[in-house]
Amino acid sequence: MSLHLARAVFAASLFLLPGLASAKTYSIPDPNPVAVITMPEDWESTEIAKGVESTSDDEAVYISVEVTELKDAAQSIAEAVTWLKSKGVVVDPATQEKKPFSNNGMEGVQVQWTGKDEDGPTHVSLTLLQVTETKGLVVTYWASPEGEKENLKDLASIIDSLKAIK
Repeated sequence: MSLHLARAVFAASLFLLPGLASAKTYSIPDPNPVAVITMPEDWESTEIAKGVESTSDDEAVYISVEVTELKDAAQSIAEAVTWLKSKGVVVDPATQEKKPFSNNGMEGVQVQWTGKDEDGPTHVSLTLLQVTETKGLVVTYWASPEGEKENLKDLASIIDSLKAIK
């Protein structure tokens, strides 16, 4: 996600209603959650071993949130990068931006790039958020620039819904 769009998403989340009219909340992971997230009902969401993944109804946006042991965070991020490559996502290393990131009291770091996939230009980000002293969340995000714009309201609601359970 571009820096400007990331700012817009978070600014929009402050002004939008906190809940979605039609949505489903997931525990991350289930059954011993450290966090919860709400995905729009019309997105295709799937519980995975360590969290949840979701794709917008127009298939232009992908997001996953998975729990990780902080001591294993580097490995979890490497696995996310490998998965993105397996899906044909190629990032431009020259566009890498790394910055501190905060969401609903969770602190972390976000790395973002522009790149491409089989459909054209894309924005990619990997975010690590600390939930407890030992647990973190890895948020993997991949979207076309147009998909970000079209799904801005849903993205703001998803980001606003991600909360730690302490």
